[in-house]
Amino acid sequence: MPLEAPLASVEERVTHLNHRYRHHSATAVLERALSDPQVGRIAMVSSFGAESVVLLHLVAVVDRSTPVLFIDTQMLFQETMDYQAEVSAKLGLTDVRFVRAAELELAAEDPDGTLHQVNTDACCDLRKTRPLELALGGFDSWITGRKRYQGSTRAALDFFEA
Repeated sequence: MPLEAPLASVEERVTHLNHRYRHHSATAVLERALSDPQVGRIAMVSSFGAESVVLLHLVAVVDRSTPVLFIDTQMLFQETMDYQAEVSAKLGLTDVRFVRAAELELAAEDPDGTLHQVNTDACCDLRKTRPLELALGGFDSWITGRKRYQGSTRAALDFFEA
C-alpha cells in the first residue's frame, strides 16, 4: 500500500482533514485529531465559561493531558479564577497553561490598569491577542469553542480551518 504523498500547503491539509472527518461526530474527530500526524501538536483554548465545560469535558475524556490555554487578562474576578481551578480539578485536566501579557509590556502600555477604559482594542491586543499568539507558537493546531449556531457566518463551520 503506497504512503500518502505529503500535502503541499496548510489549505490542502485542511481540505483533506475536513473530507476525511466529514461524517464523524465531534468526539470521534477529537479522538482522531489528537493522534493524527497531519493535525500535529494541538492545544485547546478555553475561557472556562459555562458553555466551555462541554468541550473541556470531551477533551478530558479523550486525553486529559491535552494542553489547555487559559487567557488570564489579570483583570478577572477571583470567582472566575476559583471556577477555572474547580473545573480543571474536577475534569482531571493535567496541562492547563495560564496565558498572560508580559510584565514589561503591561508596565509600558497599561501601567495603571485602565487601558480597557480608554481603548478596548489596545487592551485586548495587549492582554489577549499577543499573549495567545505567543502561546500558540509551539502548536500546529488549536481547538476553539466556536459554535455553528452563534451567527450566520458560523453556520457553515467545518471541523478544521486554516
